Amino acid sequence: MLIVVALGLGSAIVYGASDFLGAVAARRLHLVTATAFNYGIATLVILVALFVLGGVWSSAAIWAGVITGVLAVIGLLAFYGVLAVGPMSLLSPVIALIQSIVPVTFAVIAGQQLNALDWIAIVVAIVAILLLAPPPRRGGEHISRKGALLAVFSGLMLGASLVSLDFAPTDSGVIPAVWEIGTGFVLLVIAWLVVRAVGHGRLTFLEAAGDTTTPVRRAWLAAGASGLLTAIADAFIVYGLHLGSLAIISVLVALYPVVTVILARFVLKERMT
Repeated sequence: MLIVVALGLGSAIVYGASDFLGAVAARRLHLVTATAFNYGIATLVILVALFVLGGVWSSAAIWAGVITGVLAVIGLLAFYGVLAVGPMSLLSPVIALIQSIVPVTFAVIAGQQLNALDWIAIVVAIVAILLLAPPPRRGGEHISRKGALLAVFSGLMLGASLVSLDFAPTDSGVIPAVWEIGTGFVLLVIAWLVVRAVGHGRLTFLEAAGDTTTPVRRAWLAAGASGLLTAIADAFIVYGLHLGSLAIISVLVALYPVVTVILARFVLKERMT
């Protein structure tokens, strides 16, 4: 159990930093371009991990990875789109809360066995996620209706991606993560080509937030670093699901806003209550 908790919390820490860097890149670069570069780096890293860690190939592992990749990249695009508009400290916990509720609900319906202490820990973690979101203040930053809808959509997609990843066989190692990230990269390349063909001006949702304070070079570095961390977090999650419960892993992973909020506070100087 300690290994499962360590993997879950480790993935939350790494994901929190990855999401922050990805959002910073999306504020300066075009959203699809930044995310595609993120996934390109992540694909290279996870392939190296596959060479080192290995796994048993099977159709179940492949399909779990492919379906997860489709759901995750849709959720991630919405996630970065929301966070690029901001504020991170308000929206990130909302997405994480929904992302955790979806797998926990599925685990209950599927009849996964958890003891009383497990459920107490899950409830405490969900309360902690709620407490991460500061209450809106008059004259302060607030969540728009569009931001709220996109946050809900992102949370549902990311939560569903964890459910699909849990269907991978326990002996598959990082193979599902390879297919997840690889599928996401292919979809993002296709999206990037569509954006270039249609024109950026017609897809305003995918535009950068117009941040001119971050140098372009630094934005590219942020996107690349985000990709490296994405691959590491995915590997942690896959092994956590192999060894532990979907409900426990999903709630631990959903604590990633702790890192995102802290980084937003000290790097972007966002206010916290």
